[in-house]
Amino acid sequence: MKHTTPSAPAPSASDTTPYQHIVRDVLAQARPLMERVAEATRMSLLTRQDQARTPGEHNAMHEARQQLSRLTSVMGERYPDALRKALDQEAAQNEEKPTRSLFTVHFDDLELMDEAQINDSVERARARQVLISAVEGPLADLDALVCAALGLARVQPEHNPLRPEVFLQALQTVVSQMQVTPQVRHDWMGPMAQALGTELRGLYLAQIDRFKLSGVQPVGYAMRQADGQVVYVAPTEGGASPGFAADNDLSTAEGHADSLLTLDRLRRLLLGEFSENPAPTSAPTPTPSPHSDESFADQFAREFDNPNQLPPIDPPATDFAATVPAAFEALQAMNQVGHMMERLGGQRTHASGGAGGTADGSPAATPRKHSGGLGEALSMEVVALMVDNIARDGRLLWPVQQFIRALEPALIQLAVADPRFFSHKEHPARRLLQDITDRSLAFNSPEAPGFQSFMRSLMNIAGPLATATIDGPDDFEHVLQQLHARWAEKDQQRKQERQRAIEALQHAEKRHLLAARISRDLSLRPDFGKVPDEISRFLLGPWSQVMAQARLTDTTRSADPSRYEELVDALIWSTQPALTRANTGQLARLLPKLLPKLREGLASIDYPVARTEAVFELLMELHRQAFKPGPRVATKPAAPPPEPQAVAQPAPLEDDDPWVAPSEARESGYVDISQSPVSESAELVPESTTTSGPATLPHLASSAPLAPLAVGTWVNLQVAGQWERTQLSWIGSQGQLFLFTSASGRTQSMTLRLLERLFHQGAVQVLTEQTVVDGALDAVAQAAMRNSVESRL
Repeated sequence: MKHTTPSAPAPSASDTTPYQHIVRDVLAQARPLMERVAEATRMSLLTRQDQARTPGEHNAMHEARQQLSRLTSVMGERYPDALRKALDQEAAQNEEKPTRSLFTVHFDDLELMDEAQINDSVERARARQVLISAVEGPLADLDALVCAALGLARVQPEHNPLRPEVFLQALQTVVSQMQVTPQVRHDWMGPMAQALGTELRGLYLAQIDRFKLSGVQPVGYAMRQADGQVVYVAPTEGGASPGFAADNDLSTAEGHADSLLTLDRLRRLLLGEFSENPAPTSAPTPTPSPHSDESFADQFAREFDNPNQLPPIDPPATDFAATVPAAFEALQAMNQVGHMMERLGGQRTHASGGAGGTADGSPAATPRKHSGGLGEALSMEVVALMVDNIARDGRLLWPVQQFIRALEPALIQLAVADPRFFSHKEHPARRLLQDITDRSLAFNSPEAPGFQSFMRSLMNIAGPLATATIDGPDDFEHVLQQLHARWAEKDQQRKQERQRAIEALQHAEKRHLLAARISRDLSLRPDFGKVPDEISRFLLGPWSQVMAQARLTDTTRSADPSRYEELVDALIWSTQPALTRANTGQLARLLPKLLPKLREGLASIDYPVARTEAVFELLMELHRQAFKPGPRVATKPAAPPPEPQAVAQPAPLEDDDPWVAPSEARESGYVDISQSPVSESAELVPESTTTSGPATLPHLASSAPLAPLAVGTWVNLQVAGQWERTQLSWIGSQGQLFLFTSASGRTQSMTLRLLERLFHQGAVQVLTEQTVVDGALDAVAQAAMRNSVESRL
């Protein structure tokens, strides 16, 4: 879906719609809008100048006001063009794929940013927060009306070209072009954002009235509930949408970070500028347990049989760590895994001092106390925030969330001892977190096959980290290697099955590419247009696949394996009765060989007989005509033929989906869209197919394009009315074939065309556009951004 600008009309709205008129009017009003913003800013600076308490502040406001007065006309001239370019840029991004917002800072980018870029990012975020707060209610209503004018079934705020970020981006572009000092630009942006918010609020209210007068009815909102379900919310009485606007990551974030953490300090931590801080105090030696002589059965009964009277466990380590694997075995048998994981989560939180969240996931009431320097304090806060963000990620099952919470003390020790944990994506501890969370996405419920085994491997191998004294990355590297070895054993059989599926699809893809080349060559033959269209389609399609298969499997290096190419000449000649009548003897000798050879070739690729039956019937009819007397020769000139009408000629094979033979389809779980058309319920396989996981998930159709998927991406796929968690395992070299594999090893493959169709019907839901750990760290950066913004209020 395109946004509408004078140079790029929206595809779903004509030039006479209110939508088009509104965008043109906004661009026409851009210059006076900018001039009003500048005047309001000038008055705000004058007020601040009059209220200044120091000569320095007074002079700064005076300088900012004078420069603004001098440059107002220049900014007014440039703003319309900047706004037009911002609209075009937003439209181009929305047509292709999501891109990083100018108002978002990513954790892994911080090392590459200098102090000036950090300050610019904070200024953008602050201005955006002010702007969103000013227009939140009207913006939500305008989103609903714009999407209705575009013909969308639900509100998609990204399709509204009048979003405040677009106006702000244009404003910041113009301001950055002014030859003034950074301090002057800083003094401008705060009051400018406030003035722009006031202007946009009035503009939005006016456009809402205009839409309503034109008869446009707002569409409903799609709201995501706390449990992850998506429901549609109709507009409220009077046509108003539920009072919220586009996602505002600065104002809606949960919890509040320690004020110690700012964006600049986080960048310095990643650069290692706090390495001069004293080394962390070593963990105290664990005290012997008073129950060290009792049996595991007694200890288990004492600690778990009465969950309401659990004894306190002193941090940082107790003999409980040694019993974690055995306790998991016992709890699994007694169906009490949940209780143990909750206890572990609560115990680890207590051990870490209570920051970063409590056992039930709620934010801690007080920040953690630090005994070291600023670097140590920041490291601890970043770990606490990261762990809390991971443990809140709705893609993870709750036992995995609690397990990650249990690792927080070990991660804190590591971060203090080795700050590279934050800056190196290949750090063993970061890879361990990533591998655990990514692998856990294979399971869509705790009851899914294999999940108990997965959790057991975590408890046995990584569980001891929860109470260990960490000296460096080697502890995590050792655990990571052990987990990989354990998982490799379980994956070996599935890996072989997946490899067979990949090989089957690779062969089908190679055959299709070769067949497309053969098909193009056949279509260029001078005698190709003399045969009926049904025969042309047969030669360009199935028979090109037959010849390609023969060449791929030939070991004799023959120029024409199995003589299938030679048969093309015979077939083209035999389907022209005008030629065969002149030599019926040759046709009589050809027929006993022709039809069996055709059937032999089709059998080599397991091509269904039913699909070619009509072709064989036509062949027999054409051959019968050759043995009948032909029409008498005309004695007078025939009337001129009618003007030929344009008829679509059979196209070469390259635009078609690859042919996957039945044996290859069975090996790879291939879904043929031509044989199994997708219904509204996207039922892909027979009902008898066994599936696991919840019976239903929100069925949310999408009009947005499917973003490019990477190998390793997890998706929810609707199969036989059930939702199945599956991972993209392989993409064909041409990007037209995709193989998905579930945790149980079941494969599902399909073409790009079918995948896009399923996505638009809501039968494919992409689960991991961003990894869990990267998302958690980006959330840390956003928390630092919030603190930086608030510290400058």
